[in-house]
Amino acid sequence: MKRFIKNTKFKTKIILLFLTLLLLHSTIAGTLYYKYTYKDTLSNYYQSSEDTIYQLNVHMYSRFRSIAKSVNALSNNMSFANPMSVFLRNPDTLNYAKLMGDVADSITEMQMSDDYIHSIYIYTKYGDFDNFVRIKKHGIKFEETEVYQYFEEHPDETVAWFPAMENPVFIGTDIVIPIVYKFAIGRENIFILINLDQSKISDYLNETYNSYEKIFIVDKNGKNIINLDDKYKEIPLIRHQGDDLDEMALCQPLKIGEDDYLVTSTMMKGNSWEIYALKSTESLLGNLTSLRKFISLELSISALLALFIIILCVRSLTAPLGRLVNIMDKTIKEGFHIKFHYPYKDEVGNLAKSFNYMVEEIEGLVTELNLHIEALKEEKEALKVVQEQKRIAEIKALQAQINPHFLYNTLNTITWQAADQGAKEISILSKSLGSFFRIALSKGREIITIREELEHVKSYLEIQKIRYKSKINYSIEIDDEIKDCSIIKILLQPLVENAIYHGIKTKEGHGNISIAAVMKMDELTIPAIKLCVEDDGLGIEKNQLEILNAGLSKGIVDSKNGYGIYNVNQRLKLTYGEIYGLSLESKLGEWTRATIIIPVQKLD
Repeated sequence: MKRFIKNTKFKTKIILLFLTLLLLHSTIAGTLYYKYTYKDTLSNYYQSSEDTIYQLNVHMYSRFRSIAKSVNALSNNMSFANPMSVFLRNPDTLNYAKLMGDVADSITEMQMSDDYIHSIYIYTKYGDFDNFVRIKKHGIKFEETEVYQYFEEHPDETVAWFPAMENPVFIGTDIVIPIVYKFAIGRENIFILINLDQSKISDYLNETYNSYEKIFIVDKNGKNIINLDDKYKEIPLIRHQGDDLDEMALCQPLKIGEDDYLVTSTMMKGNSWEIYALKSTESLLGNLTSLRKFISLELSISALLALFIIILCVRSLTAPLGRLVNIMDKTIKEGFHIKFHYPYKDEVGNLAKSFNYMVEEIEGLVTELNLHIEALKEEKEALKVVQEQKRIAEIKALQAQINPHFLYNTLNTITWQAADQGAKEISILSKSLGSFFRIALSKGREIITIREELEHVKSYLEIQKIRYKSKINYSIEIDDEIKDCSIIKILLQPLVENAIYHGIKTKEGHGNISIAAVMKMDELTIPAIKLCVEDDGLGIEKNQLEILNAGLSKGIVDSKNGYGIYNVNQRLKLTYGEIYGLSLESKLGEWTRATIIIPVQKLD
């Protein structure tokens, strides 16, 4: 093997060496990039899915808490409690008839307050009540039902949640989720059965969280509440073998049969229901298959291009040796007397053979040395040319790396690839990120138009909107007459970021951000532009708001309290003067507004 390598031509050795190094480097770089993308995709999904399922937990708990409040309000309502008390003390037909109409109205009102409620039934040992909308089962005896027997077995309980079942009281094929509340009026127990409509809750889950392959809810015993199929019955049992669930969502990998899933789970407060959301690992990482193919194609094209360039370079390196052989062949005719010993059969070996034939006829050492010196000079000059060409190529490569258009073109390529693969959100993200960087760089300009600044902050908002799903809404209202006015770049984005992270991110439910700009007169009656960024988030406490505005007024930079807004304020004052700047307004728990005042200026 060693002799074979030694006998291989220099040209082949150099080509194989460079090609091996190139492929090794490209393969390692492509593999590392693919693994990083794989890991980053999983990390982002874990965070996003946990936030989403936690918000679902909060939403469902809020809806059920509202129902509980309605029941509590009914039990404490004198217009309900007093007539019911009279009936329970004297349960004759007349009192029962009088009470039926009032109770039916109360039931109807409660049912209309929440579309999750399928039906309501009130039971006392002297008589039962409903709103006459649904037909009760013939001969139904509530005290013989499963839901009533539970309270017989657990007399101290006041609320009981049951798994999905056929309606225990009313005729119909609808599957319901019974909730029973027990309270006392006088010495008699009242039972209010509220049947939740399983199909409506299921429709809400399937429509709102359709990015998951499966989302279902079970009770603490693993019994079906909503959407549990036989295929997934083992998931709650497997999860219970590990850490206990809590209200905060947790995303973990889980193998179900032959398939790998990412399972996000959480436990609801109040009823200990467990929410499970499943996402197939294959569907989540499917787009990476296209990325892997793209990397393979890129490696193949790069290898072919590199091979062509290497051949040209090697050819220029071996050309001097070819010329030296021609010169030595010529000297054979002139006569020399020195032999050259070389044991291998590569280009130098052929040269040695020719040279040894030549030295048999050599006639002078001087002639031989002169020929060698001339050949070495030519070889040195050729090497200098190659090195200069290599240096120029390296400089051009470095210039291409730092050209901003390289970044934009790459992001556009990602956008097209994502669109071709149907990855709409990745397409929007890459397009928005490209616009974000393009305006941020602005070809080195510090001053841009308000139109460009709005496009920049809109790109940022589109990225954040995809990140937080439906949690963020925004609107932009700008007078057309001021869109072509100039402004320092990247003023609005820090304010919008501040609104998201300090106003909306930790708020329950979704939040709104509005951006507006109008023409006004400043303190010196000079036309000015007023730009406002407002959110309906958590707001700022009064003392903290006073501290922030005092710092803005004095131009103080406080890294602990809102470095971003102080930075915006300092740039405004340094560029336009002390009368311009940033101010804050807020009402705790309701809204926050950041206002910028700048003079009216046009770009040259």
